[in-house]
Amino acid sequence: DSVASRGLGDVYKRQIISFLNQKGGVGKTTLSTNVAYALSQRGYKVLLADADPQGSAISWAAVRGNKVLPFTVVGMANASLRQQLPRMQEQDGYEFVIIDGAPRMTELSRAAIIVSDLIVMPMRPSGFDIWATEELKSMVDEARIYKPEIITAVCLNAVINNTKLAKEVIADMEENHWSFFETTITQRVAFGNAGTQGLSVIELDPYSEAAKEIEQLTDEIVSLKG
Repeated sequence: DSVASRGLGDVYKRQIISFLNQKGGVGKTTLSTNVAYALSQRGYKVLLADADPQGSAISWAAVRGNKVLPFTVVGMANASLRQQLPRMQEQDGYEFVIIDGAPRMTELSRAAIIVSDLIVMPMRPSGFDIWATEELKSMVDEARIYKPEIITAVCLNAVINNTKLAKEVIADMEENHWSFFETTITQRVAFGNAGTQGLSVIELDPYSEAAKEIEQLTDEIVSLKG
């Protein structure tokens, strides 16, 4: 079912959100930085925690130069994020904490899972990505023993327009009762152009189709916060 159709926004308040998938190259940093920016533009106080040892989100923020970043970015590539992030959220009043997760299922990933309210699983429409996401789902199911309220949802990313593959993947997710966002993110040059400049696609061109997709995805995420 799509996340919106499940009506979760009436029940849960979402505050700590991880973008996770054990497969690299699915767009975790692209989506986490763009959603963090979109949330900050709506007036929310946002913390982006870079939990990837490669430090992609930190690098993204660094190349902005003197452009003011409207949210806080910190490096936190250690399992202590499980204790540190809730403490920072409480002390500094962050309404959304976004975790840009590491590739591969490590102790870092397990810590991010257990601390999260919502886990966004970026996934390209391919068989390899489905298999990797199934492994992540299994790990989350294990974590639900300790935190049963964790919500997961797939975000289809880098979808090529006018292909059957995305529709087939969505049909497969529906058949297997996976939760997913109604918004799909299309493969667009704008995401790469913005990322190399340390910008969000909203900054690059707020009227672009890429920006509209990020805004739509953010709408769905905000609806889960209640």
